[in-house]
Amino acid sequence: MRSLALGAALALAACAPRDPPPDAVYRAFARAASERDAAAAWPLLSARTRAWLDARARAAAAEAPGLLSPSGQRVLFGDAAARARPLKEIAVLRSDAGRAELRVADAGGAVAEVVLVREGGGWRIDLPER
Repeated sequence: MRSLALGAALALAACAPRDPPPDAVYRAFARAASERDAAAAWPLLSARTRAWLDARARAAAAEAPGLLSPSGQRVLFGDAAARARPLKEIAVLRSDAGRAELRVADAGGAVAEVVLVREGGGWRIDLPER
C-alpha cells in the first residue's frame, strides 16, 4: 500500500507544471518591456527591485509635483522600451535553487549580466540600484 501511494505521489509530481526557467522569464520580461507592457513586466521583477524603483519614483515626483508619476513602473518603462533592442542571445552562467545569473546580448551588440532570484515560487529579475 505504501509503494502504491508513493508511486501515485511521484506520478503527480511528474505531471505538475514547472516554473519557467530563468532565461524564459527574462525573455518574457524583455518582450513585455519592448511592448511597453508594464502590467506584464512589473511582476517579473524582484520585490527589492520594485521597492527601490517605487522609492526613486516617489522622490522624483516630490521634486516635480504633478509632472512626474510616483510609480516605479513609470520609471522603468517610461522610456526604456524606446531603447530596447531585440535579444540575440541569453546564456545561463550560473544557477542554483535561489539565484541565477544570465549573460544577455542584444542585437546591437550590448552584453550584460542579469541576476534573477527565486521569490514566491518563481524566478524574478533583480536589477541593481542605479
